[in-house]
Amino acid sequence: MLDRERIEEIILNGSEDELSELRLWLFKESVRLENQESSLEDRYARLEADEMAFKERMDIAERKLETATKKLNNDKALFDQRLRILNNGFDQLNGDKKKLENEYIRLEREKAIQRENEYDALDLMFRGVDNPLSLKKRYKDLMKMFHPDNIAGDQEMVQLINEEYAALCRQFNISIIN
Repeated sequence: MLDRERIEEIILNGSEDELSELRLWLFKESVRLENQESSLEDRYARLEADEMAFKERMDIAERKLETATKKLNNDKALFDQRLRILNNGFDQLNGDKKKLENEYIRLEREKAIQRENEYDALDLMFRGVDNPLSLKKRYKDLMKMFHPDNIAGDQEMVQLINEEYAALCRQFNISIIN
């Protein structure tokens, strides 16, 4: 490769052979530079094509991201709506649970009152029984009335009658044999 000073010296003071060599070198250098320019243009064209392809891929990725973001936001809104529905449902269930607990307490109080009334009724049913024979007769009559197999039968009342009968049997010192 020739430097600039050497080229100027050959142009000004060079012989025919040196000028021919310089022309040949300049021609080769010109061809080399044209080839290099062509190569650079090809590279530039490929880079532009790659850039366009990259931009297209980026646009596609951005659209996919936008679509996914919209879907995620819709899913989040749906999830939030369902969560609100569930929370409202749990609030209603808790309210209903409290109502049921209050109703249960009220019914238990009514049952206690009813049991007291049943015990009072038992006292009436066995009132006037003063010997073992009248006790057995009254017990059999009551069992016929309240036995669960009857239409108006009551299992709880039978249980209460049996308990009262057992207590009165102990009072009269008789064994319970039906």
